[in-house]
Amino acid sequence: MKSSFSSLSKKSFLLVFAYAPAGLGHLRVTDALYRGLPPEASPILLGSQDTTITAMHRMMSVHTITRAFFEWVEQGSAEEFTTPLYRWYLRSHADLLYRQINTIIDQRLNIPDELLLIATHFGLAHQAAAIKEKIIENRKIKVSIVVQVTDDSPHHIWYIPGADIIFVPSERTKDRLEAYGRRSKLPPVNFEVNPYPLSPNLNTDLTDSRMDHRKSQLDPHKDTTIHFAIPISGAAVGMDFITHLIDFLHLKSSRFQFHVVSKNAPFTFRFLYNMNSRPQVEMHMSPHEKEVINLYEKLYEDTTISLEVTKPSEQAFKALITPKKRGGSIMFFSNPVGRQEYDNLHFLRRNNLVPQKAVQKELWNRAECDHILESEERNKLLKEATSWRALNLPKGSIESAQFIWWCLREKILQSMLSCRVMSDSAHQTQSELQSDGVEQFWMKTAEFLQNNT
Repeated sequence: MKSSFSSLSKKSFLLVFAYAPAGLGHLRVTDALYRGLPPEASPILLGSQDTTITAMHRMMSVHTITRAFFEWVEQGSAEEFTTPLYRWYLRSHADLLYRQINTIIDQRLNIPDELLLIATHFGLAHQAAAIKEKIIENRKIKVSIVVQVTDDSPHHIWYIPGADIIFVPSERTKDRLEAYGRRSKLPPVNFEVNPYPLSPNLNTDLTDSRMDHRKSQLDPHKDTTIHFAIPISGAAVGMDFITHLIDFLHLKSSRFQFHVVSKNAPFTFRFLYNMNSRPQVEMHMSPHEKEVINLYEKLYEDTTISLEVTKPSEQAFKALITPKKRGGSIMFFSNPVGRQEYDNLHFLRRNNLVPQKAVQKELWNRAECDHILESEERNKLLKEATSWRALNLPKGSIESAQFIWWCLREKILQSMLSCRVMSDSAHQTQSELQSDGVEQFWMKTAEFLQNNT
């Protein structure tokens, strides 16, 4: 594998990660890919200077009316109409990115003869594709553009004419984007199905003692402290829900120790101030997004986390990490916002990594009634739970706290620690469920570069 990565480490090779400040997701994926590079590689991180991307992301995440509008735009005939307009806008506003890349090239001690641009946001991917030929012509260098789709959602805007490879998490998304391209008579693009790129740090094996510690945390009959991670999204949505969830769970048991990971920003100040006064909450915060990612990684490195509440955004794909790995905590998902989060949950459901809708609803009902499972139904349910990596939370913080507590008491969470994600028998989606997506990403990219020298 090391030799196949040699092309990524040449002095004449320029590797640029382009990401957009639209929440932490795109940066988290970029960070995972960065961590999978060989030490001798020298990538450059290029953040978008377009502040409208950040503003739009927060507006559609926080405000109910704008969120509903954007969700409508992403569906059916509305998407068919708006995607070409948005694509045209992005590709016709690429001058700033062109100047940035030229500056990067000019500042290199060794003038590169090859540029590889990795994009984890469709906006920068379209802009890079729009200026690709211009860079080739004016700088006389080879240019390749590789795109990583950050949700299992076939948004039409992820069809990037001019990209060399577009990595997607599933055959479903690949097929639907290819069908859209044919229907819209767009130039063909090379889509590759690749397991979702997860942080190699989180995918590290737990020691036996730390795995025993995780099991002990989820044993309802023990008094071991339960370490509970709560990463706050980049748009800082659902903070009231999180506040009440923490308080209600603390009333259920003093075993819970919460670890809140958040960006320290004006729109999170009040929430973080309130959290800081709670002895059951440990704060991990920074004003810098890249540092927030590092704090999250370090939390899992230093502490055996057994539970996490998060959005079903790109974080949903942490379900591909088994509980025997550092990042393999049992996950609870808050209510989905936006089409991509529904699509991510669909990915997990069709791979049986979360309960099917009817089963999930039945679990909520039993928890709400504080139902004590009978022996036969307990055995059946606990056996089924061994295939789950995550659970969806009901609406409302009181209901969610009760649900988490009930799952702990009825040993459902303990059973979920036996999940293997991939069964021994091969099936058509097996490649989608592997947790080494970062390694495969770079192997396929290096192979492409080698075959196109």
